[in-house]
Amino acid sequence: MKKAKIALSAIAVLAIVGGAFAFKAATPVRFYVPAADGKCTLSTIFTYATTTINAPGAFTYQLSTLSTTTTCPITYVVTTL
Repeated sequence: MKKAKIALSAIAVLAIVGGAFAFKAATPVRFYVPAADGKCTLSTIFTYATTTINAPGAFTYQLSTLSTTTTCPITYVVTTL
């Protein structure tokens, strides 16, 4: 009976940790994209993650993680679905 309790406790802990990682991976992030005036102030939510140029599946998008009064920089992103 003691081994069963230990095994069930270990499964429960792994399920909680796995659920936390799954929730984090699918959480949308707030980005700012160009508004009609060209400034980087339009708030939107994407399931993208910023990355480097040589990452598999990376593509360019004009967005920023901060609202700016200038144009949005070209950023390399990947989808996080």
